[in-house]
Amino acid sequence: MTTNFFQNIIALQVPGKWNRSIHSDEQGHLTISALFTAGHQADNATKAIPPMLLRGTAEELDNGFFEAIMQPVEQTAGLYHNLNAYAKELEKAKLASKMEQDKKAKAAKAKTEPKESEEEDGIEVSEPKPDKEAQRRAWEEAMQQVSALDSQCLYEEALAVLPSVTDYPDKATELAKKQADLERRREQKKALLF
Repeated sequence: MTTNFFQNIIALQVPGKWNRSIHSDEQGHLTISALFTAGHQADNATKAIPPMLLRGTAEELDNGFFEAIMQPVEQTAGLYHNLNAYAKELEKAKLASKMEQDKKAKAAKAKTEPKESEEEDGIEVSEPKPDKEAQRRAWEEAMQQVSALDSQCLYEEALAVLPSVTDYPDKATELAKKQADLERRREQKKALLF
């Protein structure tokens, strides 16, 4: 007995992992559960993708199995590709955001440190007060970004951009509550996806 089943899998040209389960009943009908995954690890949402279920006689499935699964497999592979691309761009954005925050921190630090030439001349320099308005704007921008990520159920990312208590000691209570809320939602999301 010769089959070309595995050649047909390769002909789909969508690399990934296949999990199949085959159930036969007394009347000679088969039920096939086929789940295709493309090895994507960036998002737990992919765990919600259901398997494809096909039912029929052996002859019907021999003749129509690959035609029936071709479009759903291509759509699933496209979804995995988009999620991978999204995850990469999100990582770039995180790095860019961190670099921008570091630049702002360095600029703020440079404003508050006295210049060496002034110290050498014996001039007493009073330290400038931190720019409260810039700090308030940075807080509001960060919290808007956290809220936007929270509304998209991207709790891990929201936690990553949540401002630090060391930067905003007067907001410690609010930050602790927000962090606890995001962590709780993240765990709920994980529980739903498993």
